Amino acid sequence: MTRPRPEDTAAIVDALSDWQLTRWLTAVPWPYGPADATAFITEAGLGEYAVRQGDRLLGMVRASSSFGIWMAPFAQRQGLAERASVMALSRRFLQRSADVEANCLQGNTPSAALLSRLGFRPRVEVMLWSQPQQRHLPGLSLGLTRADFARRHAIALTTPRLVIEPFRPADLPDLHRIATLPEVAAKLLLFHPDMTPEDMAPLFQSDGLLPPMRLTVRHQGQVAGSIGMSAGDPPRVFYFLDPALAGQGLGEEMGRAFLAEIVARFDPPELLADVFLDNQPSRRLLKNLGFQREEDRMLSSLARSQPAPAAIYRWRRRVRA
Repeated sequence: MTRPRPEDTAAIVDALSDWQLTRWLTAVPWPYGPADATAFITEAGLGEYAVRQGDRLLGMVRASSSFGIWMAPFAQRQGLAERASVMALSRRFLQRSADVEANCLQGNTPSAALLSRLGFRPRVEVMLWSQPQQRHLPGLSLGLTRADFARRHAIALTTPRLVIEPFRPADLPDLHRIATLPEVAAKLLLFHPDMTPEDMAPLFQSDGLLPPMRLTVRHQGQVAGSIGMSAGDPPRVFYFLDPALAGQGLGEEMGRAFLAEIVARFDPPELLADVFLDNQPSRRLLKNLGFQREEDRMLSSLARSQPAPAAIYRWRRRVRA
């Protein structure tokens, strides 16, 4: 998803010239022409996103204090609207919004179903002014809270060999065993071999929707490690895997899936990662993921008796030419 661009004008006009699409929208004029698209692009707020597949415009989604989406006819019934909605709403909740409102015209079954899948709940029946139909029509006002959204759309990823999903209390014993291994803890900042599970538990308290988060990584149904990111600007990425699984490429598989999802959901301009210089596998992993070594410094680990040489690795979003 990106900002709408002037070159999107023709695609927007083409989509919104379809009456079967536009009749369900309340704020779109009819008939819809290039001047309308130009005005929309010029005035689009920060919560307005163009949904794209490659360079092709599929539709538009708005996730500000209110939510709305339309998809071109050729892009409907493929799951693309839900995915775009999840990405846009994740960015909205990242701004610490308490909730989001939406309206739906009576009879718009696909929209009602989408809103339900996203976690919106009906609030009150309303009469909505339809700009294309130039009359008031019956509809429904709905609301979405972060908690309801997180229950349905926390980060959960499946790769060829891994499942990456929100932490569950039952994961703690295995995560504790792995993170307190001396050879693992010495590569991390906040863990040490003498930690108890109770010491570690607060680090994993997250619903898996927004940073700070630590997700559980599973391999063949067993807890294999964790990956997550901090809050802050820029956020930091951190991870660990069971050393018994070393040498199989699982770290890169985990990192690529997580990075792709974080970029899709939150569009961060940059990410950081701290790594000790004696941790060659992690340095290689970060390089393969597109991070660059930028600054050397001494870092402390709770598992090391004294600070050790380390580096900050930085990933930057590619800027569209």
